[in-house]
Amino acid sequence: MRKPFTHPTLVVTALLTAGLLAGCGSSDTTAPSADPSDSAGSGVSGSSTTTGPVSATDDTGAEVTLARPASRIACLTMICVDALTEVGITPVAYRDQLALDEHYAGPDADMREVRGGFGEENVEDIALSTPDLVIGLAGAQDGLRKAVERTAPLYLVDPTSWQDSVAFLRTIGDLTGTRGAADEKADAFTARVEAAAAERSNLTTLSMYGEPGSLGVDSVKTPVGSLLAEVSDYPWPAGNDPFATVAVEQIAKVDPDVIFAQAFSASDDTDPLSERLATDPTWAGLTAVKNDRVVEVEAPVWATGRGTISLGLVLDTVEDTLDP
Repeated sequence: MRKPFTHPTLVVTALLTAGLLAGCGSSDTTAPSADPSDSAGSGVSGSSTTTGPVSATDDTGAEVTLARPASRIACLTMICVDALTEVGITPVAYRDQLALDEHYAGPDADMREVRGGFGEENVEDIALSTPDLVIGLAGAQDGLRKAVERTAPLYLVDPTSWQDSVAFLRTIGDLTGTRGAADEKADAFTARVEAAAAERSNLTTLSMYGEPGSLGVDSVKTPVGSLLAEVSDYPWPAGNDPFATVAVEQIAKVDPDVIFAQAFSASDDTDPLSERLATDPTWAGLTAVKNDRVVEVEAPVWATGRGTISLGLVLDTVEDTLDP
């Protein structure tokens, strides 16, 4: 729902559906000791390590309590698919086409697609997947709570930093009884970021998206922006909107050394963003443009991924680009 649309995911999801494509909620979890004989359920590609009630508070302040760890989770946002993949669980339902990528659930995963516009998902599709937990994006899918909770509890997540994404992964571990696996992946990703931060580049970077006349920036109050701030000079504060609109003239005032560009639009024009801006003289005068350091990146991963797998892919690109 990035500006000038309401949020980046709205734009990217619409485009991908058309053919292209915290801290996190604080965990207040209780779980009795593990029962090796416990069966996880058809949504899990491993077994749950805990039984009994679990609870967590989501990013809207709503407490989600389950009688036992969830094994059948419907994902209305990609960070859900991302985190579940990290702990070895396949969602029973998905809405983002990125979920079918080999880095996540994969093209052969047995999942039901949830149809409908972003924030207006088909609740029947959710119900038919028979989940015991539904996970969505706060600020976008809040209005579904009443209808969704006729089927299963709804947990809403809204990560504003890479640390929030790590915290959400741990919460997923709590809610699914796989905290050990979640901690292992969370600790590994944190260690990777810390190692990259120790060799922080002095280059000024920018993550931007959109189309000419409708550009936006990932501020430091987004998972991608906060990650870039760890490993480079990233002078893009949030202001009133973590996904802020920006003009080429504003970019020129900072004049970044490296630009990571995500191209998407409301039109049929799918040319790279740098090519669509090439005739703008201000754009042509940017240091990153003159030095051929505008890197076109995958909008789905950068804009909708949000989880540690996605941020790892972002970091792969950033390190490859900034490595002298």
